[in-house]
Amino acid sequence: MKKLSLIIITSALFGVSQAQSVKIDSSYANWYYQQRMEYFDKTPVPKNAIVFLGNSITERAEWQELLADSKYPVVNRGIGGDNSFGILARMDEILKAKPKAIYLMDGINDQFRKLPHEVSIYNYRRIIRKIKQQSPKTKIYLESALPINEEMTKEAYTKDRNVLVPALNRKLEALAAEEGVVYINICPLFQDENGVLKKEFTMDGIHLKASAYINWVKFLKDKQYL
Repeated sequence: MKKLSLIIITSALFGVSQAQSVKIDSSYANWYYQQRMEYFDKTPVPKNAIVFLGNSITERAEWQELLADSKYPVVNRGIGGDNSFGILARMDEILKAKPKAIYLMDGINDQFRKLPHEVSIYNYRRIIRKIKQQSPKTKIYLESALPINEEMTKEAYTKDRNVLVPALNRKLEALAAEEGVVYINICPLFQDENGVLKKEFTMDGIHLKASAYINWVKFLKDKQYL
């Protein structure tokens, strides 16, 4: 398992005036990640595909069925538990196929580790620039991180994390503007007035029910993101 716990003291992430020591858990290649990568290696992305890229929230969607009317191949590249480090590490496998579009949605697992937002945004920026460099014709859609419902979650690492999501999404929106890519805010589809994931859309407070993805795809189509 690739694990790198390190101390970052860098002006590149935090600015000279804010340089500080931060312990970063950048691990990602656990057994599940590795077996998903083995599967991906045996089922390569076809040319001109629409790729949904992210963590378990992406992985659990039946994108191919929901987009059965697509004239382009639809590929699910979600890995449960993945984070911005893991996504960055597996971009080459995706980009060698020169996808038509990539829908990137990540963030909550970074929050579960309490990674500084600067670290997550730095990784997002590297992902975006890697796409631009290796597959410049690929359309990039950066989707917001979803909130959670802490009243329904059981794991200790989920507690006091939902409050971090809005700030991350504001920074993601700013990043999208800086990099000239499309930002898609999907939070209003599933959250209440307090920014909490609605109970009717989730069984565990984190993941979406299967039927919620119908709303997601309809929204993308209605807004002409698909």
